Amino acid sequence: MRVLIVDDQPLVRNGLSALLSLEEGVTVVATAVDGAEAVRWCAQEAVEVVLMDVRMPGMDGLEATRRLRDVGGPPVVLLTTFEEEEDMVAGVQAGAAGYLFKSAEVDEIMRTLERVCRGERVFHARVTQALAEALSAPQVRPQQVLTVRELEVLRALATGWSNKRIAAQLQISEGTVKIHVSNILGKLEASSRTDAVRMAYQSRLL
Repeated sequence: MRVLIVDDQPLVRNGLSALLSLEEGVTVVATAVDGAEAVRWCAQEAVEVVLMDVRMPGMDGLEATRRLRDVGGPPVVLLTTFEEEEDMVAGVQAGAAGYLFKSAEVDEIMRTLERVCRGERVFHARVTQALAEALSAPQVRPQQVLTVRELEVLRALATGWSNKRIAAQLQISEGTVKIHVSNILGKLEASSRTDAVRMAYQSRLL
């Protein structure tokens, strides 16, 4: 089993590499510090499965998972410390084949990687619960259409960017960003930025 490990924290990245390398039949092809590097490695090497962190500077694990899915890349198992429902739902919708938490034992990680390599999808029980709750939540109505600019702002919100960073990236004022955010919340009937992102993923706006 040829594994690529992706995590921005050296201690986690190197620790996982050392532990998995001790397992029979496992070859750690490479390690990467972010999603962009992971995508490059998968294009260059014969990777069978990717074990990847969700939240990383630059290209995060969700975006990298989407890109690998779109090009028919290897399956991805997301591994994270955080238990936010939005991350779980977004990870599954991005195409992740597995989702675990960093509190998992090595045996559990190994079983998940092996099952994913066999074509199965393996999710922690908390992820399954989050998906069930997301499916039962109110859906965004078709008439609640966002403008192109509002979608750009919404995507930026999904990455966790501040108003200041969004303004700089889109080359607009912070005041304009606030107006767009307000419009997004209103159209989606969301109570907060986080709620708007969650609803957008559920309705496949993102």
